[in-house]
Formats: sequence, structure tokens, C-alpha cells
Amino acid sequence: MFKTLKDLLCPTSSSSGRRESSCICCGRCCEQFGGHLNASARDLERWKQEGRDDLLSRVNRLGWIWVDPKSGRLEDPCPFIERTDDNLGLCGINDTKPDMCRDYPTVAHGHRCLSGVFLKL
Repeated sequence: MFKTLKDLLCPTSSSSGRRESSCICCGRCCEQFGGHLNASARDLERWKQEGRDDLLSRVNRLGWIWVDPKSGRLEDPCPFIERTDDNLGLCGINDTKPDMCRDYPTVAHGHRCLSGVFLKL
């Protein structure tokens, strides 16, 4: 029964083997935390392999993302959120988004997103 419940709440797996959430795509997390993220070594290596200079140019020497390549200032919210309406915000780089975004919400957030949805078991 627990496995069935877990499959309903986390229905798919990503190519990285991580479970994908049942995100409601409201975009609130991207707006709230988008300017306070770090790239992992794995992110940087993946972006190099993918030729994602657009992403690499937004990482400062300390690993903070998303930095405006022209001004050097941290951007807030995430510049890759694609808002389709007030209730829907999609990730424009979902296939290669940072590990920090993939792992959200963590145990520190009670595995609940900003909209209060329980996303992980």
C-alpha cells in the first residue's frame, strides 16, 4: 500500500534516477529562491558537456547562480521561469536544471513546497 501511495505522489522517474515530484508548477519556489542558489560540481560538468554556455555564463566564481553576465549581479527571481499565467510557472531549463532545484523541497522544508503541497516521501 505504501508503494502505491508513493507512486501516486511521485509518479515518474527522471533520467538521472531521481524521483520527480508532483509539482503543481505554480513557480513560487523559482520566484522566492531563484536568486539564492549555488551550482553543484555535477551541474557545472553537465552544462560543460551540454555546451550550455548560456548557463555557465550565469555562474560566478563562488558558484552562485543566476548572475547577470553583463552586470555581475545576482538575478532574482530565476531568469528561466516561464510564466504562462498567474498560476503557472514552468522551468525553461527543466531537462538540465540545477541539482538544488531538482532536490527541492528538502527535509528542511518538510518536503512541502511554498504552496504547501507535500512533494516527496
